[in-house]
Amino acid sequence: MDPAIARELAALRQEIDSLRTESAPARPAEGAPPPHGEGGKDGGSGAWTDQLKELIATIEGALESAESSVVVHPIAGVAAAFAAGLLIGRLTKQG
Repeated sequence: MDPAIARELAALRQEIDSLRTESAPARPAEGAPPPHGEGGKDGGSGAWTDQLKELIATIEGALESAESSVVVHPIAGVAAAFAAGLLIGRLTKQG
């Protein structure tokens, strides 16, 4: 994986962790029932965290796959990036 991408992912993970600690509610006493929306059938914050980790892993896998594909076929990678730029330009063109 590209070192710049790895650094960016690490920074994003650190920011997510800091936001999680800032917004974490006080822990209830042992034996107390969980507050509404946590730990119940509706999938509390643990499910959200698991989904976020799965999303990050999927993105990392896609980036590694794209990187290896561009290494094998650099001209195709440049052509795909150029085509994507043209498409985005046409979609965002006003008037």
